[in-house]
Amino acid sequence: MQNKGIILIISGNSDLQAACRQALDPGRFSVQVTDSLPERPCTPTGKDIDIILMDVEMLPDHSVTNLHANLTMNDAERVCILLSGRSTWNRALQWIKSGADDLIPLPIIPELLSLRIDRAMEWRTRAVELKRLQIFEQDVSRLWSVTKGELETSELFDKDFLAPAAFRLTVAHEFRAPLTALQSFLLILLKGYVPPEKWKEMIQHALDRSEDLLNLVDNLINLATARQEMSAENRSMVQLGDELEKILPSLKAEAEGKGLSLTLTIRQNPRVEVHPDHMQHLWTNLISNAIKYTRSGGRIHVTVDHDETHAIGNVEDTGIGISPQDLPLIFNEFFRTVEAKKMERRGTGLGLPLVKRIVEGYGGRVEVKSAPGEGSLFSFTLPLASAPRAKT
Repeated sequence: MQNKGIILIISGNSDLQAACRQALDPGRFSVQVTDSLPERPCTPTGKDIDIILMDVEMLPDHSVTNLHANLTMNDAERVCILLSGRSTWNRALQWIKSGADDLIPLPIIPELLSLRIDRAMEWRTRAVELKRLQIFEQDVSRLWSVTKGELETSELFDKDFLAPAAFRLTVAHEFRAPLTALQSFLLILLKGYVPPEKWKEMIQHALDRSEDLLNLVDNLINLATARQEMSAENRSMVQLGDELEKILPSLKAEAEGKGLSLTLTIRQNPRVEVHPDHMQHLWTNLISNAIKYTRSGGRIHVTVDHDETHAIGNVEDTGIGISPQDLPLIFNEFFRTVEAKKMERRGTGLGLPLVKRIVEGYGGRVEVKSAPGEGSLFSFTLPLASAPRAKT
């Protein structure tokens, strides 16, 4: 039988090495062992390692982001699974929060290890296919941009026929991390691996991950339904500044809790014809991002204005900024910059795509000016609502 994948066991415990080997079908996996932390895992044949089984005893007491980055340096889809006994649970939890993919309790239960390995291989296969599909889409994007205009009037093709497969795979990928972490926290509690005084901390971790899942679901629903909700029967006349002031108190409390100054200037309060919820989604996502990615002591200033034809909204911050190479990508679904992930682990990467979909869906434009370390300025425009007709 052909090997399905390559597994590297990192442990200085010979008994643990043997237990892992015995639980893994040699006809399906090529298993390698090392008793030291490699800087960059590789095989003698140069083939990529699919899964790393990491003995937590080998890890330092504090999380080291660089180590996890090195372990996945030449293969971002590589899966890192921690092996931990009761004495190292606290250390394992820190590494789960730092990016490890899964956690298996010790002593090894062969059936559990086999199940987790199969699941990890399935996820890795899908992730690799997603990456290949994304590369393919990038390669054909220029050709597609030329030809799609000719297909727009044809009923034979779906204009977005490439997107659904990639989007579904990406969604599955995004759901996997919080689900795996949530399952690990619950398993630890179920098996009694932590004393009662630690239960509250574990439950809080589980709640945080469940909140991540709910935010992801909410954002996906908002993104999927935005266009349908823009229909004429769902629109009403609202003032842009009024919709902002409805949500500003909670955002201001969030900013102040982080040591930030959040100020508002309404020069003009333009009327727009929109779904009111969309304006709250729009303001919430832009201001929340500014709060997330601005360090304590920073400033966020929001302005509302209009010109002869459009309402104008600006959100300016003194945050970490965005690099020139990342600027063209920030409105892509699920995209988050490396700097953003370092500063704020939690995030779906769907807020700005929703902003873009809302603004452009109403015939407006959204733009961003930014530089690393110099903050960001997000600006959007929306067509002004027509003046109401006088009653005769």
